[in-house]
Amino acid sequence: MTIWVPASCTLPTTEQPLRVAEFDALFAERLTGRRGRSRCGCSVVLTGGPGMEDSVR
Repeated sequence: MTIWVPASCTLPTTEQPLRVAEFDALFAERLTGRRGRSRCGCSVVLTGGPGMEDSVR
């Protein structure tokens, strides 16, 4: 697996693969869709109960 992290990322290099794995797991378990799409990004739709937003933040 190739891990792509932008040069502007300030997370220590050793922690970057761990963070990518966290996002992969989050999207695999909770992603149900997306809204909008542009050159600037999109909004993702996640499932979850109380506290999910705080956990993702």
